[in-house]
Amino acid sequence: MWGINILVFRHGINEFNPWVFNALRLIFATSTLGLLVWIESRIRPVPKREFSKFKVFVFAMLTGFFYLLFFVRGISMTTAGNTALIMSAMPMWTALLSFLFLKERLAGITWFGLLLTLIGTVLVTVYSGSKVSFASENSLGNVLILLASLTWATGTLLSRPLLYSISPLQLAFWSALITTPMHLIIIAPYIAENWEKATQWTRALEIIYSGAFSTGLAYASWHVGVRILGGSHAAVYQNVVTLVAVLGGWLFLNEQPATIQISGGVLIVLGLIAMRQKRS
Repeated sequence: MWGINILVFRHGINEFNPWVFNALRLIFATSTLGLLVWIESRIRPVPKREFSKFKVFVFAMLTGFFYLLFFVRGISMTTAGNTALIMSAMPMWTALLSFLFLKERLAGITWFGLLLTLIGTVLVTVYSGSKVSFASENSLGNVLILLASLTWATGTLLSRPLLYSISPLQLAFWSALITTPMHLIIIAPYIAENWEKATQWTRALEIIYSGAFSTGLAYASWHVGVRILGGSHAAVYQNVVTLVAVLGGWLFLNEQPATIQISGGVLIVLGLIAMRQKRS
């Protein structure tokens, strides 16, 4: 869902304010998560446990507010290739932070799997046709994308202890409920001039998909994965996002993948298999 969302988001903000697109989709994300939490409470009541409301707030600010601010602003100030390349290191950051702060020990084969997926993602990214540039005018954008990567990794680290006392759906819902109003306040001055474009049926569908699926369902399923696998093992699957985006570009936008990109995709899959074997 995240990989497809790259294509949807990229097309959705074409000649459209990216902040408005981002905030409007979060309305659908919050609504979807609220509905899922309600269904969860009816089908399988979640035992009431004490959890730190402060930690939930910090988590929400990291992943639901600052991450999006850094990412949306950063991607507008650097190239798509730079963005994908910097974000590809996110699993490594998550693994290192988990090791340092949660004492999450990883076996050698696991680090090898992480390295394989990183190399594979770099190959897929660099040869995707998206420009990778280290020019000075991209410096601030690169720093913002790096901050987005570190912010998400830190949020993933913080979420696992919380997920022992709160369900993944509840954590995702509270995060969206806390931060969505903040994003709506940011776009208040721009909503009137962008409303007509936002209600065009193609863009409306893109906003609904990006909110309900990539930020609603995907966030909830991500938290389930973190609770079961741990941050380090879950984070490596983020490299699949780049692979799916390239495959989606091939299927829907007629962007032909290069042979070296296919090789990179194979490395990503092999890295995931190596990590999976260690857990078996």
